Amino acid sequence: MFDHLADMGRPQLWWVGRVLVIFLLVHGILGWGKEGHYATCKIAEGFLTEDALEAVKQLLPDSAEGDLASVCSWPDEIRYNYHWRWTSVLHYVDTPDFKCNYEYCSAFGLCVTGAIYNYTMQLTSAYQDSNSLLKYNLTEALMFLSHFVGDVHQPLHVGFTGDYGGNTIIVRWFRRKTNLHHVWDDMIIDSALKTFYGSDLMAMIEAIRGNITDDWSHDVSSWENCRNNSVVCPNPYASESISLACKYAYRNATPGSTLEDDYFLSRLPVVEKRLAQGGIRLAAILNRVFASQSNLSSMRLINCGCLRRMSPFLFVLLVGLLFIWVPLAHGWSKEGHVMTCRIAQNLLEPEAAHAVQNLLPQYVNGDLSALCVWPDQIRHWQKYRWTSSLHFIDTPDEACSFDYTRDCHDSHNTEDMCVAGAIKNFTSQLLHYSEGTGDRRYNMTEALLFLSHFMGDIHQPMHVGFTSDEGGNTISLRWFRHKSNLHHVWDREIILTALADYYREDLNLLQQDIEGNFTDGIWSDDVLSWKQCDHILSCPNKYAAESINLACKWGYKGVKSGDTLSDDYFDSRMGIVMKRVAQGGVRLAMLLNRIFRDPQEFATST
Repeated sequence: MFDHLADMGRPQLWWVGRVLVIFLLVHGILGWGKEGHYATCKIAEGFLTEDALEAVKQLLPDSAEGDLASVCSWPDEIRYNYHWRWTSVLHYVDTPDFKCNYEYCSAFGLCVTGAIYNYTMQLTSAYQDSNSLLKYNLTEALMFLSHFVGDVHQPLHVGFTGDYGGNTIIVRWFRRKTNLHHVWDDMIIDSALKTFYGSDLMAMIEAIRGNITDDWSHDVSSWENCRNNSVVCPNPYASESISLACKYAYRNATPGSTLEDDYFLSRLPVVEKRLAQGGIRLAAILNRVFASQSNLSSMRLINCGCLRRMSPFLFVLLVGLLFIWVPLAHGWSKEGHVMTCRIAQNLLEPEAAHAVQNLLPQYVNGDLSALCVWPDQIRHWQKYRWTSSLHFIDTPDEACSFDYTRDCHDSHNTEDMCVAGAIKNFTSQLLHYSEGTGDRRYNMTEALLFLSHFMGDIHQPMHVGFTSDEGGNTISLRWFRHKSNLHHVWDREIILTALADYYREDLNLLQQDIEGNFTDGIWSDDVLSWKQCDHILSCPNKYAAESINLACKWGYKGVKSGDTLSDDYFDSRMGIVMKRVAQGGVRLAMLLNRIFRDPQEFATST
C-alpha cells in the first residue's frame, strides 16, 4: 500500500507539479502551534525505550542536541519553502461537511494519515534492511512523523471541507479576532499557559504527564496499541479527531461568535488529553520501529543541514519534585463522583436547586454531575496545585481512627489541609452566597464544585487511609487479571466490575438501584441518621471516621502487595461501595439544602 508513497522523501518534478495543483486550493493549516508540538514530542521522549531513544538521538540533526521536541515544529517552519510546498497537504484530512466521520484519504494518500503511514514505512524499512538506508532521508522521516502524529490529534485537522477545518469560521477569542482553527491550534493552549501555568510550558507538560501516570494510567495501553500488532494505525486517531471536532470544536462556535471562559474551560481538558494521546502514541510507534539496536550501529545518517533550532524551554526542577511527592489519591472515579452528584441534585429543595443552577456555568445546562470531577482534572494545574492535599487524609498506620487535630494537615504540616478541612472551608464560603456577588473574597462556583467533589472523596474509605501506603496506592496487586493497586480498586475497579457484571455497563441503571435502596429499600430506615448534622463544620469529621473504619474492616483486611483480588473480595465489598456513594449523595444534598435555605441559622450551628 506504500508503493505510491515511496518517493515522498525525495519529491520528483512530476509529483511536485501534481501536488502544487492541489496546494493552490488548500487552506492555511499549521497543526498544533509550536507549543503543542513541543509538548507532544516532549511527552513522547519520556516514554521511549532505551533502544528507541538511542535511535532517535542518532537520527536527530546536531543542532537538536538530542532533543526531539526542539525540532517537532520543523515541518511547519519549512512548508512554505519552495522545496517543501508539496508537503502542505500532508498536515490535515478534509472530511465531508457535517458527516462527522472519517475515511482514509484517496489520491495517493496525500493527507496526514497517509503521511504517517509513509514515514513510518520509511523508518521501518530502512531499519530492517540496510539496503534501504540510502533510499530515504531518515532524519526528515523522523521529524515529519513526529510532527504529523501531533497534527492528526488536533481535532480540526480532521475538520470539514467547506470551512477548511475551521479556518474560514471567523470568531473572537475573548477580545481578539481570530478563526476557529487557530483557537484550537494555539489560543486554548496560550490561554491555559497564562491562566494556570505562569506562562511556563514545561509546567503544563508536567501536569499532563501527571494525568498520564495518574488519571489516565489505565487508558494508556489502549492508546498505545494497534490492531493486528501493526506498527502504526493513524486511522482511529483521525476518527477520534473528527468526532471531537463535531462534539466540541464546532459546537457553539458560529461565525462572528465570541468564545470566552465557558468555551475555554470546557475545551481545555480535551486539548490536554489529545496532547497526551499524541505523545503516548508517537512513543509507541517509535518503540515498535526501533525494537532492536542491531542495525543502528551501521546506519549512515543524512542530516538536511537546514534546520533552525528551537530553543527548549527551561525545566522547572521544583515542579518535578512536587509531582514526585504528591500522593496519587483521586477520590471516586468519574463514575462514582457522577453518581454522588446526581443523587444529591435529585434531592435538592427548590432554593438549593435554584442556587446550584445559578452558580453552574451555562455550558453544563444545569447538570452538577457534569463538573463533579473538575477538581481532579485541574489539580495538576499550577494555579490549583495547592488543592492536591485536599482530596484525602493520611492517618497513622493501623490506628484505624481519625483525629482532626492530629491528621488534618499537608506534608508541610499546614493545618486544615485535608479533605475534611476542605469541606469545612468551602461550606463556610457558600454560606456567604446570599450576600450577592459584591463580595469578591470567594469564587462561589468553584466553592460549589470543590464541596461537591470532596463530599465524594471523603466517603471513599481509602481516602482516609494509612500514611505509609498513601491510602493503598503503594499496595500493588491484581484485580482479577490486570495490574492495579488497592486504592484504585476502591476508586474505580469495584464500580466498573459491577457495571460490567450486573448493569450492562449502564451507569443510570446502577444509580437507580442505589437510589431504590435508600428510598424504599434496605437503607431507607438509615437515611435520617445519615442526614443528622448538629454542627455543620464538624460533620465531616464523622464522615472521615466512618471511612477509616471501613478502610480497616474492608479495604485493607486480608490484602497484601502481590495478591490477586477477585470474586470473593468484589462480592463482599461491592455493597460497601454502593452504600458510601449513596451516603455521599444524600449528605451533599443535606449540606446544600441547609446552606441555601437559611445560611444564618446554619452558620450559628457551627
